[in-house]
Amino acid sequence: MARLLHAYCLCLVFFVLTAGSMMKTTLAKACTEDLGTCDPGNDDCDQRCRAKHGQESRGTCDTAISPPVCSCVYVCPPSA
Repeated sequence: MARLLHAYCLCLVFFVLTAGSMMKTTLAKACTEDLGTCDPGNDDCDQRCRAKHGQESRGTCDTAISPPVCSCVYVCPPSA
């Protein structure tokens, strides 16, 4: 009986810790920044975005407007 209670408590602690870390990532806000014009046939936009805001960011060349603009989406820094 004690082993079962110990295993149950261990699972409960693991669940709480995991849920807490997941809440942090899902509550993070996304920011967008235009990085200037881009070439739709080139991967340059994603590379520029990652160089400026880290590997978690994503850059896409928005061809819906003329000239095409590089849009970078990244996790907003915490406000001061």
